[in-house]
Amino acid sequence: MKKIFMLSALVLVLSVIAAPVFSEEMAKEGTGSAKGYYTGSYQLLSMENERAQMNYEGFGVLVTDTGKGLFHNSSPHVLGGMDIVKGVINDAGFIVSTLPNGDKVFSTYKCSGQMGKPPIVKGTITYVGGTGKASGIQGGGEFTRFGLQPPAEGKFASFSVVKTNWKIVEPTK
Repeated sequence: MKKIFMLSALVLVLSVIAAPVFSEEMAKEGTGSAKGYYTGSYQLLSMENERAQMNYEGFGVLVTDTGKGLFHNSSPHVLGGMDIVKGVINDAGFIVSTLPNGDKVFSTYKCSGQMGKPPIVKGTITYVGGTGKASGIQGGGEFTRFGLQPPAEGKFASFSVVKTNWKIVEPTK
């Protein structure tokens, strides 16, 4: 009985604290900057010393510089592929970002760069759709991604600096 009471009290406290976050009206447009931290796994197909193809899946968290906004504390899921020819990286893929309220934002990205220590790529992101309150999202931004020391064999880690702009466009009736 004591455990049920404690659990009920905890749920009540958390709902009071979280209610303003989830009931807050979402802005219809915005700009901002953020940092993303990612880790995941990859498959690498090497073709001698000058060429390779890498396909990867990653998961991360995006934290805005202001500590608020549409993408603050979102959880991106990334699926991408890059080719590396003579040290030059060309990379592209898709992102599904889950927002704190559970809505999703769908994006594509393209980037390029140079292998090195760390490998660095610069690119663009384009918002192509969303669900719930993010339905009708348009816009995009720029990012720089830095490779980090991998946490384990067959895994990767990276850090991104992002500048973005977006707008929710109501569908025409």
